[in-house]
Amino acid sequence: AIISIDSVSGADATESGTQSVTITVLADADATPIVTLATSNTSIAEDAGSSLTLTATLSVPTYQNVTVALGTAGTGTEGTDYGVISDITVLAGQLTGTASFTPTNDSTYEGDETAVVSITSVSGGSANESGTPQEVTITVTEDDDPPSFSINNVTTADESAANATFTVTLTPASGLTALVDYATSNGTATAGSDYVASSGTILFGVGETSKTFTVPVLSDTTDENNETVTLTLSNAVRATIGDNTGILTITDDDNPPALSIDDVITADESAANATFTVSLSAASGKDITVDYATSNTTATAGSDYTATSGTLTISAGVLSDTLEIPITDDSIYEGDETVTLTLSNPSNATISDGTGILTITENESAPVVTLATSASTI
Repeated sequence: AIISIDSVSGADATESGTQSVTITVLADADATPIVTLATSNTSIAEDAGSSLTLTATLSVPTYQNVTVALGTAGTGTEGTDYGVISDITVLAGQLTGTASFTPTNDSTYEGDETAVVSITSVSGGSANESGTPQEVTITVTEDDDPPSFSINNVTTADESAANATFTVTLTPASGLTALVDYATSNGTATAGSDYVASSGTILFGVGETSKTFTVPVLSDTTDENNETVTLTLSNAVRATIGDNTGILTITDDDNPPALSIDDVITADESAANATFTVSLSAASGKDITVDYATSNTTATAGSDYTATSGTLTISAGVLSDTLEIPITDDSIYEGDETVTLTLSNPSNATISDGTGILTITENESAPVVTLATSASTI
């Protein structure tokens, strides 16, 4: 404080020059203003539509405005997950000042996030921060549903494709990394012969919405039905699973095998049956059917053999099957006779040799002609 003489009056006295004294009032160390920081709540919903109050409090009022500068840390980002926080001013003579903490409502799933608000500096009024760092932690609770994983179906152009490529989709994009496991299992296809069993974990980075992986497909030479493999998603992390199943359809590219029938010669016509063999050029992965029917050539149905017709089924994986034609044994010499057995209307196969010839070997002796007369003289 500077105290000076303003004026002198009486007894003709005068001021000698400019008379003043300076008095310094020493501060009381116990009265230094100490700043502490508090929040009106330690959590707030992202979609609250309101704000929390940050309050800086002085232990004693001071003669100047006090500026309390604030900094932020935590998993949330200032200006993105919550609004920019202003520094706090405590007016001269006052004990408190405030700032607002306002969450940002977005549509991106990020999980609960934290904001650590701390005092970075104090200026004015000789105020100081408490010896213990002053900070508050606020949790912004998530209001958005987590994203969902799904997987597509895939059909190969044919089984000679080296790989089948699946796409896993995450909807919507996430503000967090997300993981999901996948694994194959047999449908009608068999691991090791039709495809290579596959499994793994897919990592989605922040903002990524699709990833691909491949399942190796194995080519074979067997004609078979189109076959399926099941792909299953499981164990999602920071996401849910919507459509967890993808179907891989392996399109067969092999030609159907060809049917052929042999020719049969009986030892003689006393044989009860003649057995034909119908063969495939290659084993098939499908059941195969073919019609068959006998027809006369030189033999006659009903007297030399029994007319026969029907449908023969060769099961998947089997290379041949047989069918029988009943033979009729008679006492009439006819010579060797033949019957035609014809294949037709194949299913899951073609016909390369559709005609079999049955030769019925005669077992009667050829007739012997003798000549006689009723009398030796006349």
